Amino acid sequence: MSLLFDDMYNRIAPDSSFQVAGTSYMNEYYRVDGIYPDHTCFVKSLLCPNDRKRLKFKRAQEKARKDVERAFGALKKRWYILKYPAPYLEEKKISMVMYTCIILHNMILENERNILCEYNENEIVPPTQVFEIGSVEYLARREIIHDVETHHVLRRDLMEHIWNVGHIDLNLEPIDDLEGQFSDEDPI
Repeated sequence: MSLLFDDMYNRIAPDSSFQVAGTSYMNEYYRVDGIYPDHTCFVKSLLCPNDRKRLKFKRAQEKARKDVERAFGALKKRWYILKYPAPYLEEKKISMVMYTCIILHNMILENERNILCEYNENEIVPPTQVFEIGSVEYLARREIIHDVETHHVLRRDLMEHIWNVGHIDLNLEPIDDLEGQFSDEDPI
Protein backbone atom coordinates (compact mmCIF):
# COMPACT_ATOMS: atom_id res chain seq x y z
CA MET A 1 0.00 0.00 0.00
CA SER A 2 1.32 3.44 -0.89
CA LEU A 3 2.12 5.88 1.90
CA LEU A 4 0.54 8.55 -0.27
CA PHE A 5 -2.78 6.73 -0.24
CA ASP A 6 -2.53 5.80 3.44
CA ASP A 7 -2.12 9.47 4.35
CA MET A 8 -5.16 10.40 2.24
CA TYR A 9 -7.27 7.51 3.54
CA ASN A 10 -6.37 8.42 7.13
CA ARG A 11 -6.82 12.16 6.55
CA ILE A 12 -3.28 12.91 7.71
CA ALA A 13 -2.22 14.28 4.33
CA PRO A 14 -1.93 18.08 4.38
CA ASP A 15 -5.08 19.95 3.44
CA SER A 16 -4.74 20.46 -0.29
CA SER A 17 -8.30 21.36 -1.18
CA PHE A 18 -8.67 23.59 -4.21
CA GLN A 19 -11.23 24.81 -6.69
CA VAL A 20 -11.03 24.77 -10.48
CA ALA A 21 -13.74 25.66 -13.01
CA GLY A 22 -16.20 26.16 -10.16
CA THR A 23 -15.75 22.66 -8.71
CA SER A 24 -14.19 22.03 -5.28
CA TYR A 25 -11.76 19.15 -4.82
CA MET A 26 -10.59 17.78 -1.46
CA ASN A 27 -7.23 16.20 -2.27
CA GLU A 28 -4.11 17.24 -4.10
CA TYR A 29 -3.48 15.74 -7.49
CA TYR A 30 -0.36 14.48 -9.19
CA ARG A 31 0.50 14.70 -12.88
CA VAL A 32 1.15 11.15 -14.01
CA ASP A 33 1.53 9.11 -17.16
CA GLY A 34 -0.82 6.49 -18.54
CA ILE A 35 0.29 3.59 -16.34
CA TYR A 36 -1.46 5.00 -13.27
CA PRO A 37 -5.08 4.13 -12.41
CA ASP A 38 -7.94 6.60 -12.85
CA HIS A 39 -7.99 7.91 -9.26
CA THR A 40 -9.06 11.36 -8.15
CA CYS A 41 -5.48 12.19 -7.12
CA PHE A 42 -3.94 11.42 -10.53
CA VAL A 43 -4.27 13.55 -13.66
CA LYS A 44 -3.08 11.94 -16.85
CA SER A 45 -2.36 13.54 -20.16
CA LEU A 46 -4.39 12.66 -23.24
CA LEU A 47 -3.12 10.05 -25.68
CA CYS A 48 -4.70 11.46 -28.82
CA PRO A 49 -5.95 15.04 -28.52
CA ASN A 50 -8.48 15.68 -31.27
CA ASP A 51 -8.92 19.43 -30.93
CA ARG A 52 -6.95 22.53 -29.92
CA LYS A 53 -8.24 22.54 -26.33
CA ARG A 54 -7.13 18.96 -25.71
CA LEU A 55 -3.81 19.56 -27.46
CA LYS A 56 -3.14 22.59 -25.24
CA PHE A 57 -3.97 20.52 -22.15
CA LYS A 58 -1.68 17.69 -23.30
CA ARG A 59 1.21 20.07 -23.95
CA ALA A 60 0.71 21.88 -20.63
CA GLN A 61 0.71 18.53 -18.79
CA GLU A 62 3.83 17.35 -20.58
CA LYS A 63 5.63 20.66 -19.95
CA ALA A 64 4.83 20.54 -16.24
CA ARG A 65 5.97 16.91 -15.96
CA LYS A 66 9.25 17.78 -17.69
CA ASP A 67 9.78 20.63 -15.23
CA VAL A 68 9.29 18.24 -12.30
CA GLU A 69 11.62 15.65 -13.87
CA ARG A 70 14.25 18.36 -14.44
CA ALA A 71 13.97 19.51 -10.81
CA PHE A 72 14.30 15.93 -9.57
CA GLY A 73 17.32 15.50 -11.84
CA ALA A 74 18.93 18.52 -10.17
CA LEU A 75 18.28 16.96 -6.76
CA LYS A 76 19.79 13.64 -7.89
CA LYS A 77 22.94 15.43 -9.04
CA ARG A 78 23.35 17.06 -5.64
CA TRP A 79 22.32 14.13 -3.42
CA TYR A 80 23.89 10.76 -4.20
CA ILE A 81 21.36 8.82 -2.11
CA LEU A 82 18.54 9.92 -4.42
CA LYS A 83 20.36 8.62 -7.47
CA TYR A 84 21.31 5.33 -5.85
CA PRO A 85 18.95 4.69 -2.92
CA ALA A 86 19.99 1.98 -0.52
CA PRO A 87 17.98 -1.16 -1.33
CA TYR A 88 17.64 -2.05 2.33
CA LEU A 89 15.83 1.18 3.27
CA GLU A 90 12.13 0.94 4.02
CA GLU A 91 9.67 2.99 1.98
CA LYS A 92 9.02 5.34 4.91
CA LYS A 93 12.75 6.02 5.35
CA ILE A 94 13.22 6.63 1.62
CA SER A 95 10.36 9.14 1.83
CA MET A 96 12.05 10.87 4.79
CA VAL A 97 15.37 10.96 2.90
CA MET A 98 13.60 12.54 -0.09
CA TYR A 99 11.99 15.23 2.05
CA THR A 100 15.30 15.89 3.80
CA CYS A 101 17.10 16.37 0.48
CA ILE A 102 14.39 18.75 -0.75
CA ILE A 103 14.56 20.78 2.46
CA LEU A 104 18.37 20.93 2.32
CA HIS A 105 18.23 21.91 -1.35
CA ASN A 106 15.79 24.73 -0.57
CA MET A 107 17.98 25.87 2.34
CA ILE A 108 20.96 26.06 -0.01
CA LEU A 109 18.90 28.02 -2.55
CA GLU A 110 17.69 30.37 0.20
CA ASN A 111 21.26 30.90 1.34
CA GLU A 112 22.21 31.67 -2.27
CA ARG A 113 19.18 34.02 -2.53
CA ASN A 114 17.52 31.86 -5.18
CA ILE A 115 14.70 30.68 -2.94
CA LEU A 116 11.74 29.01 -4.62
CA CYS A 117 9.24 29.62 -1.83
CA GLU A 118 9.21 31.31 1.55
CA TYR A 119 9.19 29.28 4.74
CA ASN A 120 6.63 30.40 7.33
CA GLU A 121 7.64 29.17 10.78
CA ASN A 122 4.36 30.49 12.21
CA GLU A 123 2.26 28.32 9.91
CA ILE A 124 -0.19 26.25 11.90
CA VAL A 125 -0.58 22.67 10.77
CA PRO A 126 -4.08 21.38 11.57
CA PRO A 127 -4.30 18.34 13.82
CA THR A 128 -4.86 15.03 12.09
CA GLN A 129 -7.18 12.16 12.83
CA VAL A 130 -6.03 8.62 12.11
CA PHE A 131 -8.62 6.08 11.00
CA GLU A 132 -8.28 2.40 11.62
CA ILE A 133 -7.53 0.47 8.42
CA GLY A 134 -10.72 -1.26 7.37
CA SER A 135 -12.95 1.09 9.37
CA VAL A 136 -16.03 2.62 7.79
CA GLU A 137 -14.36 6.05 7.55
CA TYR A 138 -11.21 4.59 6.00
CA LEU A 139 -13.17 2.65 3.37
CA ALA A 140 -15.33 5.70 2.60
CA ARG A 141 -12.20 7.83 1.99
CA ARG A 142 -10.75 5.05 -0.15
CA GLU A 143 -13.89 4.98 -2.28
CA ILE A 144 -13.72 8.76 -2.79
CA ILE A 145 -10.08 8.60 -3.93
CA HIS A 146 -10.76 5.69 -6.30
CA ASP A 147 -13.73 7.43 -7.95
CA VAL A 148 -13.15 7.25 -11.72
CA GLU A 149 -15.86 9.78 -12.54
CA THR A 150 -14.24 12.45 -10.34
CA HIS A 151 -10.91 11.67 -12.03
CA HIS A 152 -12.40 12.47 -15.45
CA VAL A 153 -14.29 15.55 -14.17
CA LEU A 154 -11.07 16.93 -12.66
CA ARG A 155 -9.19 16.40 -15.91
CA ARG A 156 -11.99 18.09 -17.86
CA ASP A 157 -12.05 21.03 -15.41
CA LEU A 158 -8.27 21.42 -15.64
CA MET A 159 -8.49 21.27 -19.42
CA GLU A 160 -11.09 24.07 -19.37
CA HIS A 161 -8.96 26.12 -16.99
CA ILE A 162 -5.80 25.75 -19.10
CA TRP A 163 -7.75 26.58 -22.24
CA ASN A 164 -9.07 29.80 -20.66
CA VAL A 165 -5.67 30.96 -19.40
CA GLY A 166 -4.52 33.25 -22.17
CA HIS A 167 -0.85 33.59 -21.26
CA ILE A 168 -0.03 29.90 -21.75
CA ASP A 169 1.51 29.66 -25.22
CA LEU A 170 2.29 26.12 -26.23
CA ASN A 171 2.83 26.72 -29.96
CA LEU A 172 -0.43 25.11 -31.06
CA GLU A 173 -0.73 24.15 -34.69
CA PRO A 174 -3.64 25.57 -36.68
CA ILE A 175 -6.79 23.49 -36.24
CA ASP A 176 -6.65 22.42 -39.91
CA ASP A 177 -3.44 20.50 -39.21
CA LEU A 178 -5.19 18.41 -36.57
CA GLU A 179 -8.25 17.29 -38.49
CA GLY A 180 -8.30 13.60 -39.30
CA GLN A 181 -5.13 12.84 -37.31
CA PHE A 182 -6.68 11.84 -34.02
CA SER A 183 -9.34 9.56 -32.70
CA ASP A 184 -12.58 10.60 -30.98
CA GLU A 185 -12.13 7.59 -28.71
CA ASP A 186 -9.95 9.51 -26.22
CA PRO A 187 -12.03 10.07 -23.06
CA ILE A 188 -12.09 13.50 -21.48
